[in-house]
Amino acid sequence: MLEFFKLGHYRVTLTPESTICMPAFNKGGILRGAFGTSLKRLVCSMDKRTGCGLCILKDKCAYTLIFNPTGINPAKRLQNVPRGYVLKPPLEREKEYTPDRPLSFEMILIGDRINYLPYVIVSLIELGKAGIGLNRGRFILGDIRVTSTYPPLEKSSDSIYDPVSNTVKNILNPITGSELLEYARKINRHKVTLQFLTPARIKFNPTAEKGKSNVVRVPEFHHIIRRLRDRINALSITYCGGPIDVDFKGIAERAAEVKTREANIRWIEIKRKSRTQPVQHDQSGFIGEITFEGDLEEFLPLIILGEYVHVGEDAVFGNGWYRIQYS
Repeated sequence: MLEFFKLGHYRVTLTPESTICMPAFNKGGILRGAFGTSLKRLVCSMDKRTGCGLCILKDKCAYTLIFNPTGINPAKRLQNVPRGYVLKPPLEREKEYTPDRPLSFEMILIGDRINYLPYVIVSLIELGKAGIGLNRGRFILGDIRVTSTYPPLEKSSDSIYDPVSNTVKNILNPITGSELLEYARKINRHKVTLQFLTPARIKFNPTAEKGKSNVVRVPEFHHIIRRLRDRINALSITYCGGPIDVDFKGIAERAAEVKTREANIRWIEIKRKSRTQPVQHDQSGFIGEITFEGDLEEFLPLIILGEYVHVGEDAVFGNGWYRIQYS
């Protein structure tokens, strides 16, 4: 199912020079915006008024290929492709980070976007000079560790960045789809509990009519599988060289047979102001735990990969992040 897929899983530590002030929530939005601004400042040679759409270098530009990859896939259905990265923000509600309490987050690079890790590193180094957070607190890039084991909570990792010498080790260690498939064969095939750590916003269109999608507040199993199926397939086509091998219609129909055993979730209201337009984006979603029971075997690879790539809207901000709870 996931033979083409691979990803890089990194844990990044930012060491403040004094204090960095961050909001209790939505740290992912700040991290993403600051990263994108720093990356564009680093690589863009165009006038700001021109925009990426008219740039003759957009097909080869690191900013476009990482941060704003609109239209890079020839398939008509995938013109608005998902970004080839995911930010996993700090989950604590801490508002201040200091040299003694660094700011750490995780980042996923998908498929051939792993090759752009040097751009990510240099962007973070330059961002440290400009500052981040509510007070533009400056920092140094303290450490980057690459994790090549599953589950994601495993502590085994290798440091690939030395802040003293400002050097990067050539350690890729991508996690492959084949490895995830192998792990999927070892876990419970009849019951799974998903703990949603950040708001998940999932839409479902029961009639397939245009404009008839509705936000799901209490998801059924097939709602999650449908979104994972579509997201992972789009990522695989765009960044990993080919589609996933799955019966698209059949897997959704079979997912509808899986039952919810227990749901302990709540709805979180979140609005995000656009940095480029005078509008607010609704990032509200559900968090909490849901336990499903049924014949889960064919769904487990998607569920396991979803821990990395998230599910639902605004995944690059860190939304839709869940973990499998192992009993």
